[in-house]
Amino acid sequence: MPELDRVDARILDILVEDGRRSFREVARRAGVTTPTVQARIKRMMDEGLIRKISPIFDASKFRQGLVFHIYLRVNPAEIDEISHKLEKKPEVRGIFLTTGENNLTLRIVVDSLEDLQGFSETLDREFGVKQNSSQMVVKIFKDDQAVVLRPGMGVHLKCETCNGPIPTKPFILKVAGHQRFFCCPMCLAKFREKYEPKLKELELTVEAAERI
Repeated sequence: MPELDRVDARILDILVEDGRRSFREVARRAGVTTPTVQARIKRMMDEGLIRKISPIFDASKFRQGLVFHIYLRVNPAEIDEISHKLEKKPEVRGIFLTTGENNLTLRIVVDSLEDLQGFSETLDREFGVKQNSSQMVVKIFKDDQAVVLRPGMGVHLKCETCNGPIPTKPFILKVAGHQRFFCCPMCLAKFREKYEPKLKELELTVEAAERI
């Protein structure tokens, strides 16, 4: 399994502190060159470690609605399907699979108690899920990233072809400058066989890279 090294962890720490920092400023703080920072961030985005860079709001500055944690008991066989559907609900701001009797926790934002009641009815009507209990969040003291970064932390990658886990160092293919990851040479070859002719028609480069 690939791991974060000291430089990866330091770069991510700096971006978590303030995602507005330029590559040059991140490089200065990390003690590396600007091209190194650019290459590392690009690789981590290709790997899916960094999904996006977006603003983090101070909720206390907004006249927002009511924040609730809702605790649900969902059939384990339906959790993935229900969770993907709930992702599309704008009032749903977080979805968490948990242990215990209630195995799915939602964080939602609604404008009123009437809207909370309406959302609960939607859960029952559209998903066949009944709300077990809920709690209103009165004040947020801390709400940081759920990942504590450290060097040597393992990174889970999935193969582009079979969607299976990559247990060791991945096989890499560069497509139009972006890295794609594979679990074995066979999956890499299948990907090239399927997509390389189309990519060449679009004049996009395809080249094998060293394993990381």
